[in-house]
Amino acid sequence: MNSSISSRLSALRIFLKDHGLNGWIVPTADPHLSEYVDEHYAFRKWLSGFTGSAGSLLVTQDAAALVTDSRYWVQAEQQLEGSGIELVKLNQGYAAESADWFAAHLMANDCVGINSELISGKDAKNYARVFAEKHLHLSLVRQTPEETIWEERPERAEKPIFDHAVSPRNREQKLTSLREVLKKEGADYLLTSKLDDIAWIFNLRGSDVPDNPVFYAYALIPSKGTATLFINEEKVPANLRELLFRDGVALAPYHCVGKTLASLSSGTVLADPEEINASLLSHLPEQITQLELPNPIERMKALKTPEEINLISDAMIKDGVALVRFFAWLDRNLGKEEMTEQSLADKLLFFRKSLPGYISLSFETISAFGSNAALPHYQPDKSGGAQIKGNGFLLIDSGAQFPEGTTDITRTKLIGKATDLMKEDYTAVLRANIRLAMAVFPDGISSQLLDPLGREPIWQHFANFGHGTGHGVGFFLNVHEGPQRISYPRISPRSDAFISKETAMSEGMVTSDEPGIYRPGRWGIRIENLVATEFAEENEFGRFLKFKTLTLCPIDLSAVIPERLQPDEKKWLNEYHTLVRQKVLPHIHDERTIVWLVWNTREI
Repeated sequence: MNSSISSRLSALRIFLKDHGLNGWIVPTADPHLSEYVDEHYAFRKWLSGFTGSAGSLLVTQDAAALVTDSRYWVQAEQQLEGSGIELVKLNQGYAAESADWFAAHLMANDCVGINSELISGKDAKNYARVFAEKHLHLSLVRQTPEETIWEERPERAEKPIFDHAVSPRNREQKLTSLREVLKKEGADYLLTSKLDDIAWIFNLRGSDVPDNPVFYAYALIPSKGTATLFINEEKVPANLRELLFRDGVALAPYHCVGKTLASLSSGTVLADPEEINASLLSHLPEQITQLELPNPIERMKALKTPEEINLISDAMIKDGVALVRFFAWLDRNLGKEEMTEQSLADKLLFFRKSLPGYISLSFETISAFGSNAALPHYQPDKSGGAQIKGNGFLLIDSGAQFPEGTTDITRTKLIGKATDLMKEDYTAVLRANIRLAMAVFPDGISSQLLDPLGREPIWQHFANFGHGTGHGVGFFLNVHEGPQRISYPRISPRSDAFISKETAMSEGMVTSDEPGIYRPGRWGIRIENLVATEFAEENEFGRFLKFKTLTLCPIDLSAVIPERLQPDEKKWLNEYHTLVRQKVLPHIHDERTIVWLVWNTREI
């Protein structure tokens, strides 16, 4: 067994014994229930050695397990080897999987603890219910093991925040729109802890979470009067404090949010129990009515204005320039110098950093070659990963943050020669991407109902993939945002997501289109563009929407079987490449790169 992992688990087990607990759950979360967390909150990673962005560690006195979804199964098997931690493959939701595992390893009426700041109010109730069905108790604990056993724990990031000056909608406009929703719902206050919602409503950005332009804060926004932003005030420059005060926003210390909630004497607080941690919700006094509705900011944020879509399109041109320069360089130098997965990620970063306005990546680049590409969220190890040589697919999933918008793109490039099956897989994925891009659908349809459009050509090929087909993308915000998610219920974490009106597709949403095929031990293929939802037509049958592709980068044609493409698919591909050439070519000044771009956007 890995000695450091063993000693850390032993320290946790001593904590459990001292606190009368029989088991412990370590989720991947911070007090804001963020998808990506600062290293200060990466307790599960520290305890287990597993670096994936999703999963829960389950620990008893004599056993441990990691529960994670299919994106990470192969990675988890590799990283958990020798740790004594077993892999539990997520198939029925984290609460049910956790309850089943603990029931198999504990006695009836045993007690399992979890940090009350790292579980939502809704999940806390759900876990307690399913644990009770297994004759187990769930304890929400405030005195947590990471405070005592995590040696040399990194400090929490506290970086300066700044105004999102290019936003077409200002703070006052957004707060006014929000207050109208609160009044309509009969709410006196909105309590929110979601970092991207807070950044959006106040037109602020930060860098506390790697590659996500957000900052640690809470907000209490009344239906009338001054909004309160709970934040480390040292992070707020003096001139920005003045602007916030002018716009009716007061600052309060970050740690005072619970005390402020407890001091409320009357009224109704809209507090989404899926968003807010159980510890924070417990501070609401009995005389306060909690309105358990989805946070309205999430949908407001998802519906980009035409002006915001235009700015995002500008970011796509910038990113397209970097990508074209990178792939042109790759083709020129392949076989002439040593290349590894990591060196390619570094080279792409070099081209992005040269762009005006570049802020950061939007997530850590996935650069995977050959069999590594079969791991959807693969990261090369410290040695630099596989060398790029021989025959195989190179999958690069990457993105960047610009003040004008957030990008997220995947391209799969053939290196060397392809077998017939490789070409068939690639063509099926391309067809799936195009079918979804060409979709026309009723306004307000659940996003889940679009998922088969991005799978049908792959299903016809008797293949499938385990991740969602599409996710929302922020406006210079998180690369993953809701409420829309193009995925069918089997992989949806919400039991009601399939029919929820909150997932309705609407004009202005920016969503990814990213089908794939992954053959373990052989290759992986994914093609991803971002698309904006826009108006198509209105008639006696209602209002219809369609997608407009925003991403601008050639799709590799070397593994395509042209005769497998339907006429409308071939037409779409040729028109897309014409658009890429028209938008990106004026910004390319190197003759060799121009030649590469023209050739790689040719008609087929």
